Amino acid sequence: MIDFVTLFVGLVIGVQEVEVAVSGPVARVELRLDGELLAELEGPPWRTRCDLGRELRPARLEAVAIDEGGREIGRAGRWLNLPGERAEAEIVAIRDDRGRVTAARLAWSSPELGPPKRILVELDGRRLEPDPEGLVDLSGAAPGAIHVLSAELHFSSDVVARRELVFGREFEGETDSGLTAVVVVLEGLDELPPPGEMAGWFVDDGVELEVVAVERPEARLVVVRDPSVVSRLEDLAPEVERRLKAARRRGEPPPDAFAADTGIFILSPEPAAPGGRPTPAVLFPFSNRPAPGPDGLVEAAVGSAPASLLGGPLMMADGVAVAGLRAAESNGRRAVVLLLGPEREDGSRFDPSVALGYLRSLRVPLHVWDLSGPAAAPPDGWGRVSPVDTVDDLERAVRRTRALLDAQRVVWLRGRRLPQAITLSPRAEGIRLAE
Repeated sequence: MIDFVTLFVGLVIGVQEVEVAVSGPVARVELRLDGELLAELEGPPWRTRCDLGRELRPARLEAVAIDEGGREIGRAGRWLNLPGERAEAEIVAIRDDRGRVTAARLAWSSPELGPPKRILVELDGRRLEPDPEGLVDLSGAAPGAIHVLSAELHFSSDVVARRELVFGREFEGETDSGLTAVVVVLEGLDELPPPGEMAGWFVDDGVELEVVAVERPEARLVVVRDPSVVSRLEDLAPEVERRLKAARRRGEPPPDAFAADTGIFILSPEPAAPGGRPTPAVLFPFSNRPAPGPDGLVEAAVGSAPASLLGGPLMMADGVAVAGLRAAESNGRRAVVLLLGPEREDGSRFDPSVALGYLRSLRVPLHVWDLSGPAAAPPDGWGRVSPVDTVDDLERAVRRTRALLDAQRVVWLRGRRLPQAITLSPRAEGIRLAE
């Protein structure tokens, strides 16, 4: 009855164009953000521009189909500003007046990778060719039978989006309630109890949520590296290496190392064009592969400079917000470390308080390390900052972050929920929500 044509990848704020596809006796469509009415569409083209606000937060955008009598006859939703894939794709069914699927439209979005390089479409195992606009003709599908339309959209050698649409015999697909991963920090507990013993620990607007599973998955540490800190880290590297060798002789962990199940990713707050390709989105170079935690943070952070930089001022707050999204992608233990240098100019779209609030809503802790030197003025807007002038300072900062990751656990709750809406009830003991 109604589907979103517009897909949302990355951080979404401000005025955005929104398009939906409708079929059947739809008189108007209401667009709602977290239940609040944004716009009404009263006919084709079912497209408009909506102001999603300036607050960067996870949100739920819904399109509600209304008939002539004012009754709701269909609803579709999209989650905004939550971890997703590097490329998103969808198959949108197009129906005739009788509700029969006669065509499908392929929709996709990837600011980083651009349009798909190759599209493969099959109907019940038989190849079909979409037109240049992504429209697939399904009028030849036998009525009264169940059909499977599958699509593979190849954006790069390692990024492929696969989608399926099942239709026929009034089949409308299945509703997946999904799960929500919540990161908690142990405080007074050695481990979390079994899911059955955590009934009533988590609530959303007074509704108790069911705990499905608890786990201690791998950790992801995303380091936002001001380029000016590289030379300072290189100055510290010889002493770090000396202490590393001494620690190995004593059988102790290296001074700047993390656990073997921690991957260290580097994000540069310098806007870049992927592969030199211009794009309207603001993108930041990000590690293709994580550096192993035992190799240490210094070795990971002094890697080669990224290519295709656009120049201009650094975008520290924007970079931290994107880092929070990337840290939460794996639904595992997570943290972001911001390495600040003497550069204080920030060309971001929003200030540090917005980035801090966004990471809190995602339950991604942020640790800020200032490597600009004791004579530099403290940075504004970042809250608690740890000066890192010596290897001793570095070790203390690493221990604090390492201890946080070690104490984190992931609790899986039944149903898709906005992370900032989930709270702990008085029954929850020995834990706190990560922030």
